[in-house]
Amino acid sequence: MNNSHCFTNLSPLTFLERAGRYRPGMPAVVLSNRTVSFGEMLHRSRRMASMLRSLGVSSGDRVGLLAHNSLLSIEAHYGIPATGAMIVAFNPWLPSSDIAKQITFSGTQVLLVNTDTYQQARRIVKGTNCRTVLILDDGNEPLIVDPETFIFESTQNQFDSDLALDLSITDENAGIAINFTSGTTGEPKGVMYSHRAAYLHAMGQTAMLGLTRKSRYFWSLPMFHVNGWGHMWAAVAASAPQVVDIASAGLDYEGLAKRVAEAGATHIAGAPRILRHIIGPGHEDSVLNGLTVLTGGSAPTPDLVKFAIKQGVDLIHQYGLSETCGPFVVCEPADEWDDISLDQQAEKRLRQGIPALHAGVGLRVVDDNFDDVGWDGRSLGEVVMSGNSVALGYFNNPEATAKAFKHGWFCSGDIAVIHPDGYLEIKDRIKDLIFVETAYGWENISSIEIENVIAQFPGIRDIAVVGKRGANPAIIAFYEKDSAALINQEDVSAFCRKTLPEFKVPAFYFETTLPKTATGKVKKNVLEAEIHKLISEI
Repeated sequence: MNNSHCFTNLSPLTFLERAGRYRPGMPAVVLSNRTVSFGEMLHRSRRMASMLRSLGVSSGDRVGLLAHNSLLSIEAHYGIPATGAMIVAFNPWLPSSDIAKQITFSGTQVLLVNTDTYQQARRIVKGTNCRTVLILDDGNEPLIVDPETFIFESTQNQFDSDLALDLSITDENAGIAINFTSGTTGEPKGVMYSHRAAYLHAMGQTAMLGLTRKSRYFWSLPMFHVNGWGHMWAAVAASAPQVVDIASAGLDYEGLAKRVAEAGATHIAGAPRILRHIIGPGHEDSVLNGLTVLTGGSAPTPDLVKFAIKQGVDLIHQYGLSETCGPFVVCEPADEWDDISLDQQAEKRLRQGIPALHAGVGLRVVDDNFDDVGWDGRSLGEVVMSGNSVALGYFNNPEATAKAFKHGWFCSGDIAVIHPDGYLEIKDRIKDLIFVETAYGWENISSIEIENVIAQFPGIRDIAVVGKRGANPAIIAFYEKDSAALINQEDVSAFCRKTLPEFKVPAFYFETTLPKTATGKVKKNVLEAEIHKLISEI
């Protein structure tokens, strides 16, 4: 039986085809100087695909994107895969040498850039096989470009096309994107997503966030990070307008609460560091009552969770990795949480939660024999995941793929427990577990547990705990403080002793500016490299 009447390849490209055809006049992207409708965005994305085809881009190729948050970055997430090629979004904040390695490794032949990354791109591609650098927009300032370079904004009419974006998608399991992981240690790996995974993940994000056509999504999360958690696809699926904030694109979060309010935003997403700019001290009379905030990457502090509850901000704590297209687990609140104390609510909301709708039941915590640990909130194991939005594997790296994807599951490397109510709580990364010797033997210490305690000390803004390995192992705390705060390290140590057993209390405390990735993760390997030098100077 021919089942063509009941089967269509899943691809997020259909979201824009639908919105552009049936909601052509509705706002799709809101910029500081204009608003682009869904109809206009559909035509522009089709033209981008036509332009790429004219350069010889076809199925299986890789097209790079080196750009900050912008209209063109959103459109590229439709235009590039419409050719059958894969999006390779590069982090413009990385060192040029790192980006060049990723371009070479991924076999990227065409690189799309914005005006503000053009000169950076020209330097980066020297010595690589990437020979075509294409400017998507011409910005506000005149730009001198190489003769072979042309600007999409001024030439797009040459590539007018009525070809549907999803016309070339003949296999939903074909790759749509490669994302290089931004872990705190180790060489980056190119995580491959399929069209099917991106579609189902976007639908899950629409449900997780509660997006509708009356929503207004505000971009503060970098679009190059895990394809912006799939939100440029999820917002279009809901026919919700996306607000592109230029200051946030430059990682400037001062005055963020005011910008979010003035934009009439209903939804925002990002790492916990962003939350401090919209909730917490100084924002008690927040105008953001009713705002939905999706956060993850690292756990928010208990105080941030409590401030969010007090200020009427719906804080959604999620957990996921590059290998799961981003958010995979969500801390859905239970009705009975309304009847417990604020401290108890914060404690429960700090957990990572249960599988999201699109994840089904593809979440386990397993021991060394790959057997499930007990749901007792104490038994530690590794988090493993499976489902439609898990990555295909690592690009051109069968060894790493075989190591991480086995027994039908993705092995995350995260250590966690499951509570009796089924809620997951991450305790640490396997590589970040701290080993200390006690009177009765060795203990594996969760750095996150210690960080959550120290984060509650008045005046401490951010914290990272690492272990000193080798002879005389010790726990080390690095912290950032509020500008006006006076931190007495003996007081911090005494504060820890009120909650933690002695063997979990850090031996040393150092005030510093924590080194972080562009997505807000602390580079613990950098801190570990400094430990021996710092301690030898004491």
